[in-house]
Amino acid sequence: VTSMEQKGIPADRVCDASGISVGHLECSICHDLLRKPIACQSCETPFCSVCIYRWLIANPNNCPNQCETFVERKCPPFIAKLLSQLHIACYYQSKGCPQIISYEALDKHESECDYQPQQCPGCRLQILKKDFHNHTKNCASVGLTCQDCCLVYKRVDTATKHTDNICLSKQLRQLRGESKQNKQELHKLTNLWDKMCKLSESYNVFNADKKTIVVSDPEFAKVTIKFDDLPSVSAECKNIPSIYRGLAWNKISYMDKSYAVKTCPKSGYVTSFDSCGSVHIAYLKDEASISIESTTETFTLISLDACAAWKNDLELTITGHRNLALIDTHTVTLFVNRPQHILLEWDNIDKIIFKSSGGTTDPDSATSANDTQVVINQLTIGLDL
Repeated sequence: VTSMEQKGIPADRVCDASGISVGHLECSICHDLLRKPIACQSCETPFCSVCIYRWLIANPNNCPNQCETFVERKCPPFIAKLLSQLHIACYYQSKGCPQIISYEALDKHESECDYQPQQCPGCRLQILKKDFHNHTKNCASVGLTCQDCCLVYKRVDTATKHTDNICLSKQLRQLRGESKQNKQELHKLTNLWDKMCKLSESYNVFNADKKTIVVSDPEFAKVTIKFDDLPSVSAECKNIPSIYRGLAWNKISYMDKSYAVKTCPKSGYVTSFDSCGSVHIAYLKDEASISIESTTETFTLISLDACAAWKNDLELTITGHRNLALIDTHTVTLFVNRPQHILLEWDNIDKIIFKSSGGTTDPDSATSANDTQVVINQLTIGLDL
């Protein structure tokens, strides 16, 4: 339990009551000193905010004092004034903190206190915040990520698992993979250019100076989906509606930037937001799909921008289908800090299936989750009109 998860404040932590009877400032639920108090509008009884919120989960709308309905109001001013005169020992006093803090400054101090324990991501020991940096800088079990080859390894294994030869070999393999992918994308771009030229001849879309091609196929609409028109989810994540933008979405969720920054600041979610500037991003894991709502129509998957949420070297396999038959397939390796533009140009399909697997957890993401989540911040499709 951290200081922020406490209910009330035990009376033995009060160091200077200044003649105030602390017993009159107790929460009637936990019977400790009120912490972040709020009151019932009917009976004006103050409660710790944590205590009353937990009570209301088990007893919706019911006041502990049997009022007809609990309606929240601010704590009575005289209660707040008495509390402000108290001085409290830090929650981490048992860990060595000597500070005595005014009631009003208590939360800020405890959220920043150098004596609060933090878990080392390597050895999993509880280390005081003031010693955490020096400990993780030398801990043999801490995971490291090479900035050149993206290999994840423990510090103690550096001499055997990340030698210069291993690093160079891994970089070479990655370059070969990127070269192959670049060749595929160049081939697709060439095909796209040929298509554009044919369309320009068919629809006579050369502009006045005959130098610029403006494609305006009346039977084809290009749609870029950035998920910004979904309902706000600033406090949680939600599934994308089963029907959205004329497509059927299965096992794909979305989140708001403020939520991502607050809950997972070192993840691929934040990396994706920084690269696209959108309000929302979508994400999936293991297996998910997108299909056309109509059973008689098809669409074109032009491209998507994606990265891994938690793991480097994460494999994402994308397959395109028509009438249950496999038409196209593409596999790409994703990283947490490197959003990729994946150009596909798959025509005449009615379903896309995403499958993610493998990868190694990025130590900077500060999570131990064995999770294969993939972030998608943009999807471009073509729909027949």
